[in-house]
Amino acid sequence: MKTKKIRKRFELADYLEEEKFLQVQHKKGWRMVNLKLGFSTYIFEECEPDDYAYQLDFKQQEKDLEEYLQLFEDCGWEHFYKLGNWYYFRKKKSEIPEENVIFNDAPTRAEMAKKVVRFQGMISFIALFPLFYIVPILLNRGEGRSNALLALLSIYGVIMIVLTGSQLRNFWKLNQIIKREEQI
Repeated sequence: MKTKKIRKRFELADYLEEEKFLQVQHKKGWRMVNLKLGFSTYIFEECEPDDYAYQLDFKQQEKDLEEYLQLFEDCGWEHFYKLGNWYYFRKKKSEIPEENVIFNDAPTRAEMAKKVVRFQGMISFIALFPLFYIVPILLNRGEGRSNALLALLSIYGVIMIVLTGSQLRNFWKLNQIIKREEQI
């Protein structure tokens, strides 16, 4: 069976765009079978071009995983992949639009985005915590400080600032999704 790889990066808040990307690929005759996270490489297997709905769900606890997956299977969804806390589902599109989404009401869609925001906040706090230690060291360049250490800490600080920008973008985008869904 033929396979193809596509390198494409989606942030935590880009799950709706990722769903659309996967739907377009399936319509072109390529269904997702794997995702290599390091380089954001999607691996697709050739299939009959068809109109499939793809949905991602964010679930942190696995205590009721069997029941959770069975619920989706009972509604016609195929669980085909898991990455971290993200569960990937697909099914052949229905004529009834409400059947093509896992969350077919606005409050449930908003709650899903809120779960992602809470997780994003926890990750951001953990990632930024070392900066509270690094910044004072960089600002206090007293004697006995190695230039190599200061250079490494500076590089780490720049990387953390870039990642913080990405995290802020995710927060903003997820909050836009929440506001939109709560207005419906």
